[in-house]
Amino acid sequence: MPPRAHNLSAADPVEELRAAASTEDDNGQPIYEPTDPARPIGHANPPRRTKGQAAQPPPRPSRLEVERRVAEGQLWIAQRIPLALIYEKARESWGVTNSQTINRYLNLARERMVEELITDRRRHQAEQIFALNDCARRAMDAEQFSAAVGAFRVIAEIGGLLRAPIKPPEARP
Repeated sequence: MPPRAHNLSAADPVEELRAAASTEDDNGQPIYEPTDPARPIGHANPPRRTKGQAAQPPPRPSRLEVERRVAEGQLWIAQRIPLALIYEKARESWGVTNSQTINRYLNLARERMVEELITDRRRHQAEQIFALNDCARRAMDAEQFSAAVGAFRVIAEIGGLLRAPIKPPEARP
């Protein structure tokens, strides 16, 4: 049976982002709907809107939209875009003006990038070794033996067989 949204734990970062405030005040604090303290809020008693709140707040993003935003954040991080520019792009692309919410998306994107790097490390190593073997083979066919030796040295470094440099460091006078 697939998990339902109400059964998810509060620690789920996607759910936290879906519940985040969509706007912030001048000090960077999230703005939530104001409530009347004399009227307790419950399941059957939603908060009243004041006259200034005639405009409907933007709907919370769907799980798919949150995933898209995280993926877009990963792309921006991988492109090494400055944080101020990321904030601008996020405001334009996502319609989110709260910097805390944008930071939550970026933190989740960074966490996912690290997880992917750790889980895919062996695959990345294998791809690099395969490509370098092909490079070394072509270098030997072209009788460029120094290039082939260099490719094999890098293969040994990737595989963990070679840790020290081939040449000792030169003594400085």
